[in-house]
Amino acid sequence: MAKPGYPRVNPKSGLHEDWDAHFQVPSVHQRSITSLRLNGQSTAVHSVPLENGLTLDFYARLGRSDELVLTFHGAYRKDNYLYPRFERVKSLEKVFPAHIAFADPTLRKDRSQRMLLSWYLGGPGWDPMDDILKVVNRAKGRTGAKHVLCIGGSGGGLAALRISAHIPGSLAYVQAPATDIHNCFPTAKTNYFKTVWPGWDVDALLDAFPERFNMPELYRRRPLENYVYYAQSSQDPHYITTHFEPFRKALGSTPTNEEEPAGRRWLAMYDGIKEGHGAMTPPEFRAHLDRALSWWRARRPAAK
Repeated sequence: MAKPGYPRVNPKSGLHEDWDAHFQVPSVHQRSITSLRLNGQSTAVHSVPLENGLTLDFYARLGRSDELVLTFHGAYRKDNYLYPRFERVKSLEKVFPAHIAFADPTLRKDRSQRMLLSWYLGGPGWDPMDDILKVVNRAKGRTGAKHVLCIGGSGGGLAALRISAHIPGSLAYVQAPATDIHNCFPTAKTNYFKTVWPGWDVDALLDAFPERFNMPELYRRRPLENYVYYAQSSQDPHYITTHFEPFRKALGSTPTNEEEPAGRRWLAMYDGIKEGHGAMTPPEFRAHLDRALSWWRARRPAAK
């Protein structure tokens, strides 16, 4: 059902707006990534045209806050493909006044919807991280935020780790994240690289750009000024072997479920209630979030 007053041109921003019936908020059509206007609506879905013909879509709730949280989704289910997908919009609504949930624009490279996961990696000549960081910088100005928190699990965890690495002082709170594309499920890898990098040598590509595809190598190569809280269930043995252990070894860290006494990395191994990957329960997610926030807030540099 159409919302009275929509479509319209917002008198503050000058941007065209529709009504998003699914999320029940205005849908704002931005003009470009270099001319973002976030002053028209405090809560809205935004669609930003990119130079490659795709769009960067995000759900933004931009209340005044010292902290801005970013969320990134993992793999789609084939029977529940709804683009754009925005992660934790409802569950974090009363926790953070300033929140941006990004959809992965890389998925739009595959109109057949066979590619259900693309880790926000983009393709040749295009990295969505650059566009995402432009949105983040503009949103910090709009909200007054001085600190950034990146949240993601599984495939979205790799995006959170990668983007946080480029924001000094930020926190990546990740839940059983993918950390190395080398070790991701073969079907997901094949669908992504055949769709987005056709004709490229996959292994050579992965080895040539570790800053994009290999978080253990990225975090090992140079000191990064962000914080990482890595929650990993002991009931997820495959991800412990393929993603947790390579990241742990790269850092030389010891996993613990106790308070991390020093440093910027906390590898929190815990006994999950449910077995398997992606089985973290909402109470477990919130308990680790609360602990990660307390740890980060006590250690991060004061805002300038």
